[in-house]
Amino acid sequence: MRLSILLCIACATALAQPAVADVQTFENDYPGFVEAAGPLSEIDFETLPDGSPSMPSVEITEDFNYDAQGVHFSAPFPYPFITGNPDTGFSLTVFAEEDTWIIADLIIPAYAVGAFFGGGTNLCAFDQFGSELACVGYSEFGPGNFVGIVSTDPIYSATFSEGTAIESIQSFLFSPVPEPGTLVLIGSGALLLGRRGARRRE
Repeated sequence: MRLSILLCIACATALAQPAVADVQTFENDYPGFVEAAGPLSEIDFETLPDGSPSMPSVEITEDFNYDAQGVHFSAPFPYPFITGNPDTGFSLTVFAEEDTWIIADLIIPAYAVGAFFGGGTNLCAFDQFGSELACVGYSEFGPGNFVGIVSTDPIYSATFSEGTAIESIQSFLFSPVPEPGTLVLIGSGALLLGRRGARRRE
């Protein structure tokens, strides 16, 4: 019985992972990213972490962050903050006196991360040990550009950097790894279906 349950959970885990190679990168190919990543969550910075409408110059700090939405954002120094307006949209931005970058730490590891941005950026994804899984960059004048990474190894954090003193993203997308409780439910459901099938064959 225990072996059957473990096998079902293992099968559920495999089904929950995107059916792709170890790592795929996407340069301004959002449809391809969506197809490879599966269901996605998005933080578009149109609202603040507390759910209120965004407004420029609001800092995203250690205590005022998007953790409840699944991601904790930071930067080497200073704090990232909201830029933009209701007409053109809002972004997460960091300014510094030297090269800087935006850090996105996933509250729940993800199989996919990506972002829309204006101009250019380089996205790098990292595993639980801080080892780099992949990097991808894209640069073109104007807003609405996109980069993304899909990995069969869970992504624990990501960085965005153009190698300048300013970095900005218009939205952040990710595909969280299902929580263990979800996998147990999936596995239990698979086991129940197996039992029903066996009873029908008796």
